[in-house]
Amino acid sequence: LAAEQIDAVALAIYNIEAYRQGMIIGDQTGIGKGRQAAAIIRYAVEQGLKPIFITEKPNLFSDIYRDLIAIGSGNLVPFIVNGKESKTDVKDEEGNVLHQALESKAQQVILESKKLPAKYDFIMATYSQFNSVERKPIKPFFLMEMAKDSVLIFDEAHNASGSSNTGMFLKDVVSQSRGVLFL
Repeated sequence: LAAEQIDAVALAIYNIEAYRQGMIIGDQTGIGKGRQAAAIIRYAVEQGLKPIFITEKPNLFSDIYRDLIAIGSGNLVPFIVNGKESKTDVKDEEGNVLHQALESKAQQVILESKKLPAKYDFIMATYSQFNSVERKPIKPFFLMEMAKDSVLIFDEAHNASGSSNTGMFLKDVVSQSRGVLFL
């Protein structure tokens, strides 16, 4: 991490530990918000927490995972909430698939249990998975349970704010968490 990234990560950790609050990182493109998010994922795992990374598009799963690899945490295993399809695959820089979402039935068992199996280190999802709380509540209920005492990382956070269904739901999710990082 570069000096400014270290400062941001340290401030985010301080806000999480001292105040159970969040932090906004609004750096320009190319400054390294992804590395900072990866560092917070790593921090949360090392603290025995299950971090939750939520972003706008599933192709960004590969981006955050490449950042995890770059900071020496390529061993972390994600549970992907999105359905199993090629766009949700986590790929390395050569396009090799490193991680995939589970088949629908296996994923359903985990979502219904509202418990993350020990083999997974963190959760990845897109905001779209939580935009219909009334019609398809299983994923939102899972997220709400997982958020308890977790660290949330909201990538492209502006896309899940406001009074939309997703924004209103995530406001409640944030209140359950130990802390949050908004990118």
